[in-house]
Amino acid sequence: MISIFCLLISLQFGFAAEVQHLDLKSSIDLAMQKNAELKAQRVEEKFGQSDLDKISGEFGPRLDGVIGVGPITKATGNATNATEDKDTWGRSYAGGIHFSQPLFSWGRKGLYQKAAIAAQEVKREDTRLKESELRFNVKEAYYGLLYTNSLQDFIQGVKQDLEKSLADSAKSKNPKENFRLELFLQEVESKTADVKQNHELAKAGFALRVGNAPSGSILPKEEWLLPTNRKLESFDHYAAIAREARPEFRQLRLGITARRAQASAEWKGLIPVFGVLIGYDYASTNVRPAQPGVFAYDPYNRHVVTAGVGFKFDLQYDLQKGKAERAEAEAEELEAKQEYADQGILVELQKAYAEVAAADQRLDAETKAYKTGKKWLTSQMMSVGTGLGKGSDLVDAYGARAETAKNYFEAVYKHHMAWAALSRAAGREVDPTLQ
Repeated sequence: MISIFCLLISLQFGFAAEVQHLDLKSSIDLAMQKNAELKAQRVEEKFGQSDLDKISGEFGPRLDGVIGVGPITKATGNATNATEDKDTWGRSYAGGIHFSQPLFSWGRKGLYQKAAIAAQEVKREDTRLKESELRFNVKEAYYGLLYTNSLQDFIQGVKQDLEKSLADSAKSKNPKENFRLELFLQEVESKTADVKQNHELAKAGFALRVGNAPSGSILPKEEWLLPTNRKLESFDHYAAIAREARPEFRQLRLGITARRAQASAEWKGLIPVFGVLIGYDYASTNVRPAQPGVFAYDPYNRHVVTAGVGFKFDLQYDLQKGKAERAEAEAEELEAKQEYADQGILVELQKAYAEVAAADQRLDAETKAYKTGKKWLTSQMMSVGTGLGKGSDLVDAYGARAETAKNYFEAVYKHHMAWAALSRAAGREVDPTLQ
C-alpha cells in the first residue's frame, strides 16, 4: 500500500510542468518558433514555388494522347466506289500521341518567372511584418509582467512598513494619528488586490504570447523592472535602416517589379511560340479494307508520323490586352502609393524616435522623484519611530512615495516600450541590448 502511494506521489511530481525562466531574447526566439499565426504565414511562402512550377510546366515539354475503340459497320471498295453492309458490324481502333517543346517564347517564360519570384518575396516580407509585430508584442508582455511584478513587490513592502509604523504610532497613544495610518493601510490592501489580479493576467498573457503555454509555466528571468541605458543614434541613422529593412518598402518595390513583368509577358502572349512538334496517329478496323497508296487518305486504317518545327499560337487579343492593361494599372497604383508610403513610414519613424527621446527625459525626472520620495518616507518613519512625527505627515509621505514609485515604474516600462516601437518603425532590431 505504501509503495503504491509513493508511486502516485512520484507520478504527480513527475508530470508537473517545469517553469522556464527566460530573458527577453530567449522569449522572442521561443515565440518565433511557437506562434501559430507565424507558422501559417511561413507555409504561405511555399505557394510561390508552386507558381514557378506551373510556369515551368506551361513552357516545358507537353505530351498528350488519346486511344479508343468503338463499333463500325462493314464496308468494301475505295474512295470512289464503296458498298456499306449495315447488317455487319466490327470494331474500330483509333488513337494518337503528340509531343511539343517550346524553343523560343520571346522572353515570356522569364518574365512570368520574374513576376512569380517577386510575388514570393512579397510573401516573405509579409512574414517579416508578422515577425516584427510578434517581437513587439512579446516585449510588451515581457515588460508588462515585470511592471506588475515590481508593483506587487513594492506594495508588499509598503504594507510591511505601514504595519511597523502603525505599531510605532500606537506607542504615542494618539488615536487620531493611528486612525489615519489604519485608513491608509486599508486603502493599500484594496490596491493590493487590484495589483495581484493584474499580475495574474499579465503572467497568463506572457506565457500564452511566448510559448502558447499555461499561465506560470514561462516567466521572465528578471524579477523587477529595471532601467537600461541605451545610446540613441541620429535620426538619419534609423531612417537609413528603415529604407533598407522596412518590409513595406520592399513589398512596394517587389510588387511594382512583379506587375511590370506580368504586363510585358501578357503583351508578348500575342506572339506565336516557336517550338518542336512531333505526332503519331493510328487507326485500324477489321471490317473495312486498307486503302493502298501514299496519296490515299484512309481514316480507318492508317499509321501517320509527323515531325518538324513550327509556331503555336492562341490569338485572343482582347483577353491578352485586358490582362496586360490590368497588370499595368496595378503597377501604376503601387507606384502612386510608393511616394505616400515613403513619407508615411518616415513620419512613423520620427514619432517613434521622438518618443524615445521623451521617454529618456521622463525617466530621468521620475528617477529623481522616486529617490526623493524614498528619502522623505524614510525621514518620516524615523520621526514616528522616535515619537516626534505625526501620523498625518507619515501618510502624506507614504502617498507621495506610492505615487512616485508608480510613476517611476511606469516611466521605466514606457522607456523600454519606446525602444520597442523604434525597432518596429525601423523594420529591424535597433535596441542595443538585443543586438
